[in-house]
Amino acid sequence: MIKIAILEDEKAAAKKLTTFFDRYTAEHPDVEFDITHFDDGLSLLDNYRDHYDVFLLDIQMPGINGMETAHRIREIDSEVMIIFVTNMVEYAVEGYDVRAFDFILKPVTYAAFLPKLERILRAIAIHKDAVMVKLKMKEGVQWVSSDDILYLEVSNHDVFLRLSNGTILRQPGPLSKFEKSLETVSFARNNACYLVNLKHIRGIHGDFVDLGTEQLPISKSRRKEFLSQLAQYKGKSR
Repeated sequence: MIKIAILEDEKAAAKKLTTFFDRYTAEHPDVEFDITHFDDGLSLLDNYRDHYDVFLLDIQMPGINGMETAHRIREIDSEVMIIFVTNMVEYAVEGYDVRAFDFILKPVTYAAFLPKLERILRAIAIHKDAVMVKLKMKEGVQWVSSDDILYLEVSNHDVFLRLSNGTILRQPGPLSKFEKSLETVSFARNNACYLVNLKHIRGIHGDFVDLGTEQLPISKSRRKEFLSQLAQYKGKSR
């Protein structure tokens, strides 16, 4: 799930961008977007959350314009991706000051939007170092980003994926099947029943892994290897 924040005071323009994301998902079911719309800069800043992957900012806005909003975002988050949607090309130079990833010129068409979006997705994939996990649900195939998984637990020949939003997804086991697909990203076994996303670990307290909402036990047999994998990951992510 890729989280997008759109700053646009014109409802029709915001809806148009949203339909473009919906169209892309229809054409590429493995990619999903969570869209939040703000119609003024103050509202965006007052409700800022650090979980957005991309900001699409209209520059010409009443009150705080998109460029000033971008400067304030940079005071909070130095890494998040900022894209300006504007018909004023002269802002391009100022965009360098906030390290804008790209500019999308109005009026926006899907043909012009598509290569921009695919460039965004490639950059996010590199930055996130995530993989998409394919799940077979009753409703059909569902794709889940490894970044959204807190941990996987095996119980009675089933694997339960616990997601960061509180959702629990059930799949037939064994756990090793998922372990193989996640071997290229930051997952490690803390005991025979759990495969934990190292990105979500808040700390180690005695023989338990702290995930914020839950604590999972570390077995004696896996403790040394697990802590070594965690130390390596923390070292790389600095």
